[in-house]
Amino acid sequence: MPETQVMTSAAQATGTPMLELRDVHTYYGHIHALKGLNMTVNGGEIVALIGGNGAGKTTTLRTVSGMMKPRHGQVSYAGQNVTGLPAHVIMGRGMSHVPEGRRIFGQLSVRENLEVGAYTVTDRRVIEERIQEAFALFPRLKEREGQLGGTMSGGEQQMLAIARALMVNPKLLLLDEPSMGLSPLFVEAIFDIVERLNKERGTTILLVEQNASMALAIAHRAYVLQTGEIRLSGPAAQIAQDESVRKAYLGDE
Repeated sequence: MPETQVMTSAAQATGTPMLELRDVHTYYGHIHALKGLNMTVNGGEIVALIGGNGAGKTTTLRTVSGMMKPRHGQVSYAGQNVTGLPAHVIMGRGMSHVPEGRRIFGQLSVRENLEVGAYTVTDRRVIEERIQEAFALFPRLKEREGQLGGTMSGGEQQMLAIARALMVNPKLLLLDEPSMGLSPLFVEAIFDIVERLNKERGTTILLVEQNASMALAIAHRAYVLQTGEIRLSGPAAQIAQDESVRKAYLGDE
């Protein structure tokens, strides 16, 4: 896919971006995974990051959240340089990362998983309020409050993973392949929740998603990543109409 830039015409939030990557280079050993990544996520946006397997999508999220350290470039969050800071420090500043594969604690109950998610919150009253907010957002979790996480379905575990991430009331939520392996019914439910979090709570979301069609349908802007480089960026609606994107990621012939 040739490198193209679609001009952004949609209204964007003003001021300092919630997240900004400048010329970021990240490596897995000798493998150059991210090659000069430049990206911004403005407050209140859903930004989709799409691309094929091995494009560098998960590496991008891991670099943002501090799980990987770039060799070059800068990651700024809420106007502060967080490049190279440990993940727990970055998370403590109001960012949450829901990794690919959910990674809930299978031997803990739903409630216990949520309590673990609130590890930076010291006020028990606030923790309980957020647990009840999670149950209101995900009624299925309320029904399974005492059930071990590992005994639930994949869709229920994904709901729990997102709910756990929300326990710190994040300003920025990183979602890595939230629909992977789920039934169509759960996929719709998860995307509905993502949209609600953005519209009702104002949560800023950076979404990595294999289901490009649904991701572009709810996102404000999008980036297309290919072998560690941004090949296309712009309003999600325009990206969805790009011929190369339609052929590569949306199943059009």
